Amino acid sequence: MIQRFLIAAIVGFLVLTSQIASAADIDWNSAPRICSKAEFARYIEEGRRNGQTVFPMIITNKLFVNTQAELNALNQKLFLDRLAGAPYAISDMYGNGTGRITYKITEYPGTRVANAYLSRNQYESWLELTNEEKQLYNIAVSIVDEANKHLSVAEKVRYIHKAICNRIKEYKSHTNEDAIGALVIGVTNCQGISDSFYALCRMCNFDVIRVHGLLNGEPHAWNAIDFGDGKFYFVDVLYDYQHSSLDCFKATRTDMIRLNYDCEWEIIPNLQ
Repeated sequence: MIQRFLIAAIVGFLVLTSQIASAADIDWNSAPRICSKAEFARYIEEGRRNGQTVFPMIITNKLFVNTQAELNALNQKLFLDRLAGAPYAISDMYGNGTGRITYKITEYPGTRVANAYLSRNQYESWLELTNEEKQLYNIAVSIVDEANKHLSVAEKVRYIHKAICNRIKEYKSHTNEDAIGALVIGVTNCQGISDSFYALCRMCNFDVIRVHGLLNGEPHAWNAIDFGDGKFYFVDVLYDYQHSSLDCFKATRTDMIRLNYDCEWEIIPNLQ
């Protein structure tokens, strides 16, 4: 089980799919005070790894969040994945510049499959998956079993990288934005490939996150991963698939900037 929970700046702008909860149902005494973008992203990532989908928080004025528009801007800036375009429940904004906010996310299949695989009650968690997620689970387990036959972290990650590329039949920019598209259907986009890499690496007990930002000025998704030395490097499977290269395998920030990538670099810890 992954021991370190890391900050994520992640992909997507999806709408809510389940009933909105009332802010009155939240125990605000236990809600965390979020004072920075890094804390905001880390809170989401830690919770999602435990299956959490509702995130109450108290945003402080250090984030300059006092209005709905500013909350929307914070969401866009962090590119938090599968969040609504704005918080769905805001109780009241205090005079001192802090606000009680609740987010709800619709989770990626890759996260759900990885959580089920890493669960202490693996079979019970598997039963809670959808039929498509169970197909994804079985394919992912077969890839992870083969990856784990390799010795080093780099060799395992390289096998995962290759396995994802081998399952892609077609890239489409606006279709199948999750690991089911990439690994089950074979038709996907950058989000689906990022979701696949995230799921497979987590199942191998690697510290991995999704990253969202810009490539050549356009929204794009990729990953960052700790190769075992406590340092984070980037991997963009899609870039390598499209260019038949390994230019974005264990890439540094300098490498990514040279290739015209951009993101919230500072919220990724120990980034090389």
